[in-house]
Amino acid sequence: MRMRQLGNGHSVMFFAPAEVDHHIRSLIPSGMAPGGCIRVLDILRWAIHETCEDIGHCLPYWAQQGLDHCKRSAAYEEYRSTGNSEVLRSAWLQPESQTLEEMYWNTPVANMSSEINSTPALCERIERLGCSTLFNVRMAEEQEREVNHEVEPEYSTGRKHPRPPRVQPAEHIIHADIREFVGTGKLPESSTHISPLLAPIYMAEVLDLATEWSPSLFATADFATTVHGSGGVSLTEYLRPVNWILSSGSGKDSIVVVISPYEANALLPAIRESNKVRLHIYTPRVTSSMRSFSDLTFYSIPNSLAISWSAPPHIRTLLNLFAGQLYFDCAEEYERVCVLLALSMAHPGATHMDRDGFVPPRHRTGRDSPFARSMIPILKKLIRLRGKGMDYSRTHLWQILNGKPLSDEALWDMLA
Repeated sequence: MRMRQLGNGHSVMFFAPAEVDHHIRSLIPSGMAPGGCIRVLDILRWAIHETCEDIGHCLPYWAQQGLDHCKRSAAYEEYRSTGNSEVLRSAWLQPESQTLEEMYWNTPVANMSSEINSTPALCERIERLGCSTLFNVRMAEEQEREVNHEVEPEYSTGRKHPRPPRVQPAEHIIHADIREFVGTGKLPESSTHISPLLAPIYMAEVLDLATEWSPSLFATADFATTVHGSGGVSLTEYLRPVNWILSSGSGKDSIVVVISPYEANALLPAIRESNKVRLHIYTPRVTSSMRSFSDLTFYSIPNSLAISWSAPPHIRTLLNLFAGQLYFDCAEEYERVCVLLALSMAHPGATHMDRDGFVPPRHRTGRDSPFARSMIPILKKLIRLRGKGMDYSRTHLWQILNGKPLSDEALWDMLA
């Protein structure tokens, strides 16, 4: 319909991949392609050639259908005259199973050719189409077999425990404290619904004593509580991923609250109208080729409040650790994590360190850490739960949690 009056106000442009271009050129007779250009005639020649090839490929299947139709029509005429239903039965039913010789023996032509020769109409049509040989379509049938499907538990590297037991999910609730934060941008005093995000890994109590790494990263109870009867104060198999974040303020006065998807959806109208908070989209970087979302500038609502704002460095570090980010964005972040966890890489002159690379307070030579005991075991458990048992041994985080400094190649990749 659209190609009427082609050439008179209309034109057609053809696009084809390299493989099709090569096939079109291979069908052009020698000396008939001026300047190596492909003409419309050449494209039509290729289209007709492909159509003929497809007809030749599908011809055996069409012939088999024709044989079945002729056989059943003859059986039906005989049934009408004799009333013998066994004639219909033998014509309609086909052998369900085949012997190995029938399935795999190299006799693809004999059976069909003998049956087609007894059907003049099929022979005439096949001769008109110029087909000289046919293969047995039974050779192309997919063989099915019934098996007893058994569930086999996989105990791959890193997964040493079966799936967690089924539990009852917790009911969602939107507390007045988070509504007040959306309206004012300030946390209510003595809130029981908003608590430090790092409470489940027992980092909040020691971070209260720190000055540089003060707790300015929070989470709602609806985010932390995922199953019935859980208070969100310990690590479980049912950790909720970090994807929706509310923020207010700027610089060191920034307040970041991680919320659940349910809260993000319910509070979205109020967030759009508020000029005190921003809703950010976040996800941890779990592959080396993945872009980073840790600065919280990828997308925010309302966007006008976050044009010149980005998450402070200490917020990024704590957020990435809890969310399960496996790769560092830059060398500075790698250094901040080593200093925070009091690893040997941040204290090159230390005379004593634990087996996991943790340097006790009295042996530290560089910038101090708020931790008097190693956080490596609890972080390993956190990452294992985040990854659902997946192996992460080739990542940046695995190396430093096992007391190994990053290679020069990895540091150069960060700079690049």
